[in-house]
Amino acid sequence: MSTNVSQLRRLVFRSWDKTANDGAGAWDVFTLEPDDLGQDTILTLNIAPRKMSRASSVGTSETPISGTFDSFAASVTFLMDNFNILGKALRQWVKSTYQGATAADGQITDSGNSYCNGNEYLSVIAQGVCDDGSSVDVELTRCLPSVDDDIEIGGSDATEVTLALNPIIYNPNNHANDGYPEYSYRLGDEDTTKKMRLNAATGVYQEVTNTPAA
Repeated sequence: MSTNVSQLRRLVFRSWDKTANDGAGAWDVFTLEPDDLGQDTILTLNIAPRKMSRASSVGTSETPISGTFDSFAASVTFLMDNFNILGKALRQWVKSTYQGATAADGQITDSGNSYCNGNEYLSVIAQGVCDDGSSVDVELTRCLPSVDDDIEIGGSDATEVTLALNPIIYNPNNHANDGYPEYSYRLGDEDTTKKMRLNAATGVYQEVTNTPAA
């Protein structure tokens, strides 16, 4: 399955903070709104199951094995006005603290030796349609974003960045108690018995009782 989510309304990066709310836990959220994303933003998701080969007198056939992955990859391409958005998505943004500094002022720093960050993954949620619920949301529950391609700065075109999301396949032996959902990805509402909508400020899905603004 190959899915492209184009004209994104919102892209939400959330990490689970076990220490928040006196140990009850809460989502730490970083949200890219339409003004941050630009019109050309697209999220590409590729999922393919493993296949079983079957030999018979008429030849060999391959049958997909439900519930397995042969490939699981995703990336998001967006315009980058400054390094603020990219730094926050990579969790390498250092805010400037001088008097008068804005939220966009700062820098990306990386020592290249931080091996201990390997388990600090993010849940990434893409919202592509302005409706009154989250029925078309795409969630990748555990991602380790990275920039794997060149970034060209100073050309005639706006700077475009492709962020590899590097989604992780859910493993109950390693992930069952990490605070994240117990699956690898989700397409659609978090609860199928009621209409839900993601609260982009808190990272929590809530039942829709009226029609909120997009």
